[in-house]
Amino acid sequence: MIKRLSTELAEARAEIASLRQTTQQSTNMNQPNHHEDDKHLSSEDFPALPSQTPPWHSPQRISQIKRSLAEHEQQRRLQRQEAAARLLQPPPENQGFQYVYLPIKARDPIGQVRTRLRKLDITNNRILNIHYPDRNFVALLVHNDYVNELRKQLERFKVTFKDNFDPCGSKLLRDPKYTDLSPEERANFALMYHSNRMARALDYIRAPIKHAVARFFYSKGWISKTILQGTLSSSPTNTSTTTRGMGEILSPNDHRRVY
Repeated sequence: MIKRLSTELAEARAEIASLRQTTQQSTNMNQPNHHEDDKHLSSEDFPALPSQTPPWHSPQRISQIKRSLAEHEQQRRLQRQEAAARLLQPPPENQGFQYVYLPIKARDPIGQVRTRLRKLDITNNRILNIHYPDRNFVALLVHNDYVNELRKQLERFKVTFKDNFDPCGSKLLRDPKYTDLSPEERANFALMYHSNRMARALDYIRAPIKHAVARFFYSKGWISKTILQGTLSSSPTNTSTTTRGMGEILSPNDHRRVY
């Protein structure tokens, strides 16, 4: 009896061992042979990664950065010197200011417009004001003695000018609510909106050039005497005149001072 049980136990153990061996072989067959694949791989199968060396590890790159900073500082220094020298010169014969009107594709923020002008080597501190008087047009306010230089620089890049642009023209009233108005009424509204733009422009022009620009605007009939006096006084309570009513920005007499 004991002999028979021992024999059956031995057979069961042998069968279990055989099953384990079969299972292990099946598992090994399902797994990929990484070692075999690795034999066929070489460094040529992997492209070289681009170098990401920081600039401070490259003396040449450091020299380029220093040279660029030095050139930028030199340009700023020359601009400051030119501005200081202009104060020590006699008044130019071509006194006054004027707007230069240019076509533009989109109504970008003013900061972006100045960035693009800077890329064209335009001296931004000579551009006193930038605004959009109409669709696809931008206006640059400059002193008369800078107009020729500005135009010459822009012409190098095939920039065209709108010399016959009328900022007070009734054609700028595109809202249908003005369609049925008389020509005189449309002209008054167009001048009113332009005067409002000029009043806002004065808020962003620094003194003392602001005072000269205000006198120029007043001589053209673009702002009222109230706004002129408020600008010349340079009082904090009077500098922001654009918040006042339209009736104070323009009076009937102001409407007659159209250039």
